[in-house]
This record gives sequence, C-alpha cells and structure tokens, in this order.
Amino acid sequence: MTTALGTGGAEMALFRVLNALRPHGVETVVVSIMAIQGDHFPTMGLDVRSLDMPRARLNRHALAKLRDIVRAFQPDLIQGWMYHSNVLAHLARRFMPAGHRPPLAIAIRGSLTLFAEEKRLTRWIIRLDAWLSRWAERVLYVSRLAHRQHNEFGYAAAQAMVIPNGFDCQKFTPDPTARARLRQELGLSDNARLIGLVASWQPLKNHRGLLAAVASLAERYPDVHVVCAGRGVSLANPAAAEAIPPSIRARVHLLGERGDIASINSALDIATNVSHAEAFPNVVGEAMACGTPMVVTDVGDSAWILDGCGEVVSPGDDAALAGALARLLDMPAEQRQALGARARQRIIDHFSLESVALSYLREWQALLAHRKG
Repeated sequence: MTTALGTGGAEMALFRVLNALRPHGVETVVVSIMAIQGDHFPTMGLDVRSLDMPRARLNRHALAKLRDIVRAFQPDLIQGWMYHSNVLAHLARRFMPAGHRPPLAIAIRGSLTLFAEEKRLTRWIIRLDAWLSRWAERVLYVSRLAHRQHNEFGYAAAQAMVIPNGFDCQKFTPDPTARARLRQELGLSDNARLIGLVASWQPLKNHRGLLAAVASLAERYPDVHVVCAGRGVSLANPAAAEAIPPSIRARVHLLGERGDIASINSALDIATNVSHAEAFPNVVGEAMACGTPMVVTDVGDSAWILDGCGEVVSPGDDAALAGALARLLDMPAEQRQALGARARQRIIDHFSLESVALSYLREWQALLAHRKG
C-alpha cells in the first residue's frame, strides 16, 4: 500500500522494486490511497488500484473498496510504504479472514528533521503510525537517519532495519551524446558548463539557494548555466520565475517536469541536491549512476551515498555552496570525469536496484517462513 502514485521519489522507488522482483515470481497489487497521477504505473506492468480518497481523508467508500481488494487478492504479506498507507495497511490486515492474517511490514520513506513544519494531520498520522508499529512484523527504513530519528520518536525498535533505495544502473548510465543534445535544445554552445538540480518546486528543495550561489559566481564563470527540472519548475510558476536573480536570468533554464532525467544528468557538468532535509534522496544516486560529480547538502544519508565522490556542504549555507561549486568548476575536465566515474562505481557496488530489491524479497520470505513455522 502507498499513500499516492505519481512521479515522487518514494512512489518511483516502490515501482522500481516491484518491477525488479517480477522475474522472481512476486505477484503484487498496489493500492494507492489517493488518485493515481499519470498512467505510467499500469502501462509498465503493475496491477494498481486506487481508493480515491481526497487528500487522504478516510471515508466509508474507501474502506469498503480496501476491504474488497484485500479479500479478493488474499495477499500472503502486506507492505505499507509511507505514513498514511502504513496506518491503512493495519486496517487491510484486519479485513482478512481470522484464519489468514498475513505478516505486515511498514516502510518509512522520509526523515523527521522538519516534523514541526508538517501539517497537523500528518503529525497526528506519524504519531499513530509509531504507536501501531509495535504490531508490524517489520519496520523498514530507507535511511540510517530515518531509522535513528524514528526510533527516538517511539517507533518499534526490535523489528527495525534499513534497506536503502536502489538504482537501475542500465537506465541511469553515462550517455556521451546527451551533452551536445541538451545544449542544442537550450541554444547553448558545446563549451557551456551546466550545473543542474532535479527536484520539484518546494521550499524544502532550496532552488533559491542554488540560484543565489551561482549568481555569486556569475562574473567568475561566464560560461556557466543552471538547468532545473521538476514539477512546478517553470516560468509558468510565478514563485520559480521570481526566484531567478536578474544577473543570471539569461543563464537559468527551467525545464519543468521531464521524463528524460537520465539524459539530463548525463549532460551536466555538476549535479546538485541542495535540500534543507532529506532521508535517502533518489536524485543523488541517479546523478551518480550517470557518472556526474555532485555537490550535496549534508542532510539525510546524502554524504554517505556520495562518500567523497563530490562535495558536501551544510544546508542553507549559500557561501559554502558557491565555494563547493567553484572547486568542481576549477577542476580540469578529466579530473571531474574521473570523479564522476568513481561516483557511478559506488552506486553499482552498493546501491544497485537488483541488490536492493532482493533485500526486500529476503525480508518478506523470512517473515513468511516465520509465520509458517
């Protein structure tokens, strides 16, 4: 079960894991609490159902729909994926016949760094999820930070373990033609250097900080441009348009939501993730898998993922961010490329999609074996 199905990092991580497990005989039904955004999940082979709950607010119709789905599919195991869906996963198990109550695993996909800034309903759901976690057979965390924070918050500790995100290193791979292709699209010379940020437009992702840092470097690096892609990242969004410093307005390219993220990452000289808070950011692993060196803020597990294959700065420190960008820009191109190659190898060695998907499968199999025993 998941709270929503769209193009967000947590949703796409679920999609990738389940697709990677299909050759291993895993049959799934994905239940989304809210309406499904787009048609890429069903068309890519997943059986997806929606409870169509507006703003994830529980109602009688949604409960009846959940009950019918669960009783028809008769799952051997139930997996919650985010806070709201974790709570409903407990209800889903209660809808099963008394003699067939399958094991339940819940998943924590974010950090509690900005808990105080969450909506009141979300804070209440997180507290309820923590209380209910004692009845889940497994609590799976996407990052070490999330594990530590949620244990301190009151989530059940005995059932906890960390399984990080995994990355498809065949899809996210260096593309030697991407550099020229993106520059041609943007009307830039082949020598233009691109700094990129792939993230939806929201204060947490700190587009303003990146743009301010680049603006401070504008005179020193006249060939540097910024490329931003993500939901809401376009001139049609007044907040995004207003955030561009006038001194670099001609050098900022807002691409909106794109489906060719691997190609964009491959075209960049430097990728960034400058968020104020994260758990285990997909964008870091995706850019690294494409062989692109990075600058990241020290949030969540970002520094651990990067492991020296780029620069790490404190969140919210625009001056430090500018300095880190300058250090990578000052590197000879060959040295930057070698750094990117190291980054890709780290993802292959430690965060491949296949190895992560098999980690989920092993845990599910262990829960089923324990239940049968």
